[in-house]
Order: sequence, then C-alpha cells, then structure tokens
Amino acid sequence: MVSEGFKIVALGGLGEIGMNCLVVESQDRLLVIDCGVLFSAERLGIDLIHPGFDYLVERRNDIEGVVLTHAHEDHLSGVPYLLRQVDVPIYGTPYSLGLLEAKLKDADPQPRLSTRCVRPRSPFSVGPFEVELFEMPHSIVENCGLVVAMSEGRLMHTGDFKLEGGQERGPKDVLAALKELSADGVDLLLCDATGAEEQEVSGKEEDVEAYLEGLIQGAEGRVFVGLFSSNIRRLKGVLDAAARAGRKVALSGRSVETHYRVASSLGLMPPSAVALHSLEDAADLPRKEALIVVAGTQGEARSALGRLASDNHRRLQVEPGDLVVLSSRFIPGNELAIAGVIDNLLRLGAKVAHRGNEPGVHVSGHGGAAEIRQVIDAVHPRCFMPVHGTYRHLVTAADIARSAGVAHVAIAVNGQVVRCDKAGIEERHGFVATSKIHIDSGGALAESAIQGRRLLAANGVLSVSLCLDGECRCLGLPEIQSRGVVQDEAFSWLIAALQDEIKRFLSSVSLEAREDTAALRDALRANLRRFLSKQIGREPYIIATVHRL
Repeated sequence: MVSEGFKIVALGGLGEIGMNCLVVESQDRLLVIDCGVLFSAERLGIDLIHPGFDYLVERRNDIEGVVLTHAHEDHLSGVPYLLRQVDVPIYGTPYSLGLLEAKLKDADPQPRLSTRCVRPRSPFSVGPFEVELFEMPHSIVENCGLVVAMSEGRLMHTGDFKLEGGQERGPKDVLAALKELSADGVDLLLCDATGAEEQEVSGKEEDVEAYLEGLIQGAEGRVFVGLFSSNIRRLKGVLDAAARAGRKVALSGRSVETHYRVASSLGLMPPSAVALHSLEDAADLPRKEALIVVAGTQGEARSALGRLASDNHRRLQVEPGDLVVLSSRFIPGNELAIAGVIDNLLRLGAKVAHRGNEPGVHVSGHGGAAEIRQVIDAVHPRCFMPVHGTYRHLVTAADIARSAGVAHVAIAVNGQVVRCDKAGIEERHGFVATSKIHIDSGGALAESAIQGRRLLAANGVLSVSLCLDGECRCLGLPEIQSRGVVQDEAFSWLIAALQDEIKRFLSSVSLEAREDTAALRDALRANLRRFLSKQIGREPYIIATVHRL
C-alpha cells in the first residue's frame, strides 16, 4: 500500500437506520456504493428523505459509477434522485436493476438510466477500481457484499448480512467464502452494524415459514399478512402455506405487487401451488378462504395495511375474527406509528400477531454480535469501520472488532473523510458537506419548509391581519385567527389580549416607521412572538398581513 492510501466518506447511513450511501476515493476517482433513502419518523407529510448530493455534483467528472449491494429501499431508492443531477452508470444484479427500472418508470422527470448488469464472483473494472460482488444471506434475494481492489489497498464491504438464512449455503459456507475472498488480505473491512446489540443469532427463515403456516392453518376468518415486500422468499412461503390451508391469495399494495412482478419476470419467484386473485375477487370470497398479502408494516398511513387499520381501504375491510400478521421488525423511529396501526386493528376486532406477542413471526435480516465476530475472524482485516446503524450500533460493532484483536478501528459520522493507509486508519481527515433532502409528492422541500412544519405541529399557527388608512392608522379591529394555539374556550380571551397588544404596539411606532409596511409587519410578528411566549409559554407560527388603503 502506498503512503497516501484510499479514502472513504459516507453521505448517509452512519448514525442512522437507512439512507446508505458511501463513497470510495482512489487516484482522485470516486466509486459510490449504494444510494438509499430514509423514511421520516416525524411524518410531516414527507414521503422520504435522501442524501444531499452536492459533493457528488461538485465532483461529477470524477465519478466512475454506482454499485448497488441489493434492492432494499435504504440502499437503492435514492438513485432516481441522484440521476436527476449526475449522469453515471449503475452496476447491480438483475433484481436490483429490475427494481430500479420499475421505480424510474414513475419518476417525473424521468432521468437517463445507464446500467451494467453484474453477477456475484465475476470481477469487473470500474475505472481504477477492481470490484467483485459476493453473495451474503439477508432478507432479500441477490444480496451482495463486495471486494474493491485499488492501487492503494483492498477493502471488503459486507453489505447488509446475516449468516443464518441461506437456503443452500449455511454459515460455514458463507465464512469459507469470506476466507477465500480475504486470501490476498483485506486492508479495511466495512461491516454492517445494524444487529450489533443483538446477542442471539439472527435466526432461520424456514423457522418463520413454519410458524406462519401454523398461524394460517389455525385462523378462522380472513388472514392478512404484512411483510417487507422485498422478502421474496417469505412471500413464497406464505403463498405455499395458503395453498396448503385451502386459501386463495391476493396482493394489496404497490410495493408488494412490484416486487412480485419483478421477481417473477426474473425467475426468482418459483412457481407456487396457489394462483393470485384480484382484490375484487378476494373481497367476494368466504372469509375463511381468503388470504391477503399487504404492504405497509411500518405504520405508513397511506399503505394498504394503514388503510385497512383506519377502515379506509377501497375494497377490503377487517372484521371481528380476522387474523392480521405483521411478519416484520419495528424499524427504530416507527414504533409509535406501528403501535397505532395495531391498536386500530384490535379495535376492529382482529387478532394481531406481531414480533412482540408472537416472536416466531419474524427473524432479522441482520447478523447479531456473534455473527459480526465470526465475519471479522474469517476476514482478519487490518482495519475495521462499522457502517449502517445508529451511533450506538457503530460503537458496539467497533468494540466487537477491538475484542477480536483488530488493531485499527474507526468510527465515523456522515461527511467525515476517513483515510486508510499503511499506517492504519484515520477518521480525522476533514469533512465534506452533507444534508438531508426531504421529498414531498416527488419534489424536494427546503429545510425552512420542514422547520415550518415542525413549528406548526408543535405550536400551531396564528394569523393577524391589519388594515391601515392613508395616515397609517388602524381601521377597525385586527382580524385574528388561530389553529392549534389554545383550546377553543380560551380563544376569545386570546383575541382580546392580542388586540390590546397590537394597539399598544402601533401606538409605540412612529408614523414614519408605519410607512414601511414590510418592516412594520416584521416588527409586529417579532413583538407578538415575545408577547405570546410570556402569555401562553410558546411561540406559534405567525402570519402577519398589513394592508394600506
């Protein structure tokens, strides 16, 4: 390894669950690994959040390409937004590229897409980077890690992973492959840290399939199964269980329909003994004969499951005696929204099985502490850096690496440039600007708009309208409206107090100062914020309008 080493910087995915986007630099050229999104726990009308791409736009001529490890939203769904700003080739497996192409059909405007289909264990060159994907078990098909060889050194990225769960390859097979891939040495191991705090192994998918089949066999009414749409193997297990229980199946939700369609077109969804029915047909079936697979396990209000829970689905209703199974994890930040969905389903009379009361309905797609340790022992990296997870996940994974004897361990945050050279790894090598771009109805919202929504949600809104005559005197009483500021019974008191305060304020302002309407409006807003802070203990969003006759 030459002295200058190679560099790593994350635009997202460090200190958070989601929005994974990592940039590797060698010989002044850039390779991007993944480009995902984050789903806002705040809601606020936000569809999703993707990393800010200012750094990549600034260095657009240096980017060789984007390599996708797999097709989960938090690794792939930021690509359409990146391609609006930068024209770069996208490398991925058939399933990742198939899902990406499906997403781009809905993009407006639709960016140019240049793809390179790659396969595991078939090395390929991307500028100065020699890249080799390798299969890793996870909760999605065609999930990969990768090895990147550069003139300055060699890194391995696990991608998301677990060791249990492979249908044909068990943990021993996966670890043997990692040892083989590491035979020429690994200077830096980038390791998925999401499961670092879990002390038990991640569990086997076939155990979940058997558990779900037992629930389906014992159900008396209609069965609704919510799962991560990308978990094609679990979806196949549910279809097979439905067939054995004599139930007909329908899908509800764009994401589950898209994943099923793409997987089927690529031959990744093996033929099932059950045929899919339309929702119209399923709605007319006797309830004991129907099973509906639904999207929306994270409490999304507009998802199929969210609409069922709010009794707002166009074609289906949950009734007493039905079984709803949430075969998924609760992603950190979504717990309250999911709890609300569960409560609403229970109010409708359904039995709800979830990981809290029926642990067998789900196993994680991320390896726990013991599995991270096994990967480290198999690879024997010279340096280690955890990725993917909250800061406490990163710290825990770093501790695992130190206990395994790794001499050089770094913990970085988004935007922090990390350099790996022959001396080790250094996480204090400068910063690049990072940001989060909030998307609402396909368009980006400025941070000021997000702050405004937060303020509205927390403190409400107050509207004040004044009309001044030609001599800048107030005509009549100010018009005042509010939403979410005080309780209805206190509103009349609030109006009277504000009108008195506005009169006092105007009397303190000279006629010359009143001539500048814009400045008068801003001063009035500032005055009312201070007044309300003293009177009611908070500062609502204030809209002030000053009219001149």
